[in-house]
Amino acid sequence: MTLFKGLTIVLLALSLTCQAAIQPDRTRIIFNGNEKASSLKLENQSKQLPYLAYSWIEDEKGNKDDTFLVALPPIQRLNPGAISQVRIVKQDKARSLPQDRESLFYFNVREIPPEPENKGSNAVVQMALQSRMKLFWRPAALKKKPGVEVEHQLKISQQGNTLLVNNPTAYYITLAFFGKDSKSQLSGFSSKMIPPFSSVTLNAGGYNGNTFALGYMDDYGGLRMLNVKCYGQCDLIVPEARK
Repeated sequence: MTLFKGLTIVLLALSLTCQAAIQPDRTRIIFNGNEKASSLKLENQSKQLPYLAYSWIEDEKGNKDDTFLVALPPIQRLNPGAISQVRIVKQDKARSLPQDRESLFYFNVREIPPEPENKGSNAVVQMALQSRMKLFWRPAALKKKPGVEVEHQLKISQQGNTLLVNNPTAYYITLAFFGKDSKSQLSGFSSKMIPPFSSVTLNAGGYNGNTFALGYMDDYGGLRMLNVKCYGQCDLIVPEARK
């Protein structure tokens, strides 16, 4: 009977679509090196339960690291429907980060639910969900001009059914879409992040055409599309400048 009850609880838990109650107000963070701190908001979207929000920074390998940046406060309580703030504060050792390119970190926030009021013999499934987003340290020497997208500087070459995408810039570039056109993403593609001065290879699978669509994430987490035409050489078709 106990085994049956346990299996039932597991199946019920798996059948639920889980969404974190604690939601950040953005999907990525740009930390400008000339600033002392960067702030983001957290919202408890639960209308019934308070939650604790535990925040921390990881390095590019996923290890907890507060050497260069630290999230404050590391833990805080958010009542139902409440909105609070986390400050990411620059540490003195941030001066030792590369000044000619961006550095990658991750901001994490884990929600900690309250303990159930009635702890009886009935088992209760509690899930502590976590949000993780890219945090880009952008040195003060790197300044983007308004309206200028560094992603338009990508260099692309075609080799059979693959594209070699070179990032000649000092910025991280995230490719979130790869298709034969802007409506048909090629199967098997998953998001790729290209570090500064690096390259990635995109496999088009069974598609042997010469026209492609690439989508990249801008500083605000929006998807921007580019067209690629490869006839002998690959040309990047840049959309008209936004007015």
